[in-house]
Order: sequence, then C-alpha cells, then structure tokens
Amino acid sequence: MKKLVIFGCGKFARVARYYFEHDSEYSIVAFSVDAAYLEEPSFHGLPVVPFEQVQERYAPDECDMFVALGLRDVNRRRAERMSEAEAKGYHLASYLSSRAIAPSDLGVAPNVWIMETAHIHPFVQIGRGSIIWSRSTVGFGSRVGEHCWISGGLCGESVVIGDRTFIGLGATVASFRSVGEGNLIGAGALILKDTGDDEIYKGRQSDRSAVPSTRFGRFNG
Repeated sequence: MKKLVIFGCGKFARVARYYFEHDSEYSIVAFSVDAAYLEEPSFHGLPVVPFEQVQERYAPDECDMFVALGLRDVNRRRAERMSEAEAKGYHLASYLSSRAIAPSDLGVAPNVWIMETAHIHPFVQIGRGSIIWSRSTVGFGSRVGEHCWISGGLCGESVVIGDRTFIGLGATVASFRSVGEGNLIGAGALILKDTGDDEIYKGRQSDRSAVPSTRFGRFNG
C-alpha cells in the first residue's frame, strides 16, 4: 500500500484518516503540523511530526501527503500548506469515495476530497484543494474553483464557483449563476444572481422553508 502523511490534527484530519484507511489504497503513517502548533507527540495512535522536519522522517519519494485543513482564512491556509508540501517534493493525494456518484472520467486534481453520497454530474471540473462533502451536488457542466468547500450544498447546471468559496449545508446556487472568489454562503442560502468577490450571504428561514439569501456584509479575511 502507498504511505500517506496527513497534514493537520483537527476534526478533518481525523475524518481523512478514517476514509483513507477504509476506502483507499493508502496506509496512514503519520500526521504533521507546524512546529508552533505541535502540542502532543501523537494523534489517535500515530506520530505527529513538525512540518518543518517532515521530509527528514517521511521522505517524499516514499510517502504522499494530504492537507486536511478546514476553512481558516477562507481556505487560504490549506492552499498555502499545499504549495509548501509540493515545494518539499510531496505528491498531494486526493480522495474520491467509492460511494460517491461521479462519472468514470472525472478528473481529480491534487488534494481534492469527494465524500460518500456526493453527486458529481458529467462535464464537471473541480479545482485543486477543493472539498466536496457528503450529500453535495454539482450539476452538469459546472466548474468549482480551487480551494473551495461545498458542505452539503447544491450547485445547479453550468454554475461557476470562484476560488476559496464556502457553500454551507443546504445552500443552493441556481443554474447558470457565477459565484465570485472568497464567498461565504451560509447554510440554507439561495443564490439566484451572480455574486462579486469576498461577499457573505446568510440563509434565512421562515417556519421550515428557506427564502432567498440576503447579502449582509463583505469578507476581507
């Protein structure tokens, strides 16, 4: 089996280890974090090594790496560590669940994560470092940018999602719409018009029915 080092010691890293071990050809050998954030020598029974020294103990020609970082700084931190891992010589692993619905010719970029029950239609493009969580749908001909996170949201047909955008649980982007870079689209939001960059949209609910989202600010993180 291929050896894998996971960058991160948070909830996403724990989830990543489980799925890589149970539904991939990888064997997890260690976790890694920046030295400044190293609090314990092990995480769920595996060693944690400083990222600054990781290639000395787990050589890039023997191990791949997956960067399991979440939404901090609108996904920028994950993007930065991916670039740094590649600079160290690591190949970035990706995960496509065997229980996801996806076309056989889907191109999977580095450090992409596609969970079980995600539904990816034909002719979809997903950029590097993007996370597609369970029960998310990406419609025909849509393009998801780099370092995005779709957490159970629905993207219609021919949607364009800008880099570093987060789409929350139950949010919907209507077909043929474009979402700018760095958007935060809250749970239950409904996007019916194109959005600009660095915008925030909040979902509102009345009884059990979601109504169109309201733009309530800009995000400069």
